[in-house]
Amino acid sequence: MSTQQALSFAGFKLDRYRGELNKDGVPIPLEPKVLDLIVWLATHPGQLVSREVLIEKVWNGRIVSDSAISSAINAARVALGDSGSEQRLIKTVPR
Repeated sequence: MSTQQALSFAGFKLDRYRGELNKDGVPIPLEPKVLDLIVWLATHPGQLVSREVLIEKVWNGRIVSDSAISSAINAARVALGDSGSEQRLIKTVPR
């Protein structure tokens, strides 16, 4: 993972160590796992990521249901102003 503390993308500022996501200086409240997901995706831009990799890297290998992963992805999209149909920042690729 990158050692850079803050990442900026699409008008957002993500401070990994403070655990904050801001848009135009306004904090966006996030559940911890959703923040972890956004941090991991933001530090690996452009990579195609399988659910198995997300489970390993974001959920630390714990058993997690597909619905929990989908819920976290949807919450991340909402926080980033993205949508499942637009997929501007988080894209889903069918198996």
